[in-house]
Amino acid sequence: GKTTYLAALMRNTGMIFANEFQKKRLSSLVANLQRMGCTNASVCNYDGRALPKVLGYVDRVLLDAPCSGTGVIAKDSSVKVSKSEADIAKCAHLQKELLIAAIDCCDASSKTGGYVVYSTCSVMVEENEAVVDYALKKRDLKLVNTGLEFGRNGFTSYRGKNFHPSLDKARRFYP
Repeated sequence: GKTTYLAALMRNTGMIFANEFQKKRLSSLVANLQRMGCTNASVCNYDGRALPKVLGYVDRVLLDAPCSGTGVIAKDSSVKVSKSEADIAKCAHLQKELLIAAIDCCDASSKTGGYVVYSTCSVMVEENEAVVDYALKKRDLKLVNTGLEFGRNGFTSYRGKNFHPSLDKARRFYP
């Protein structure tokens, strides 16, 4: 859905590199792109951490990061009992690496780009604000307003941990 929606927004102009790490999901991604008539997307299958070396610079990045899935408990109630703290920590570690790679792929000097959108289907602060806070410490970047009026502001502090004040520009959407 996200790739075809982006293609529609771009009116099939420009170029979309749709990277899917899970091989088993590639055929459905390609089928959706063909079914929807998307002609500006190229599907690839890389570890997202390698994309800065593979792709070089792009104008914009949407990172729909793999996560614990805690935001989709309504769809899959087993998430409540199947995810441990170690699982969430492992996800957060990978998410940090992927976000740094996404930032490194993004051409900040592009006239129309220089934007990274980071997205998960998790409600865990460790997988959202903590990941973005990490990136803010590791790279020279800033958060910008989304322009979205719905959702809630990101946390700037949670359970005694303080995050960069600009994380109030992040948006949380609950199922």
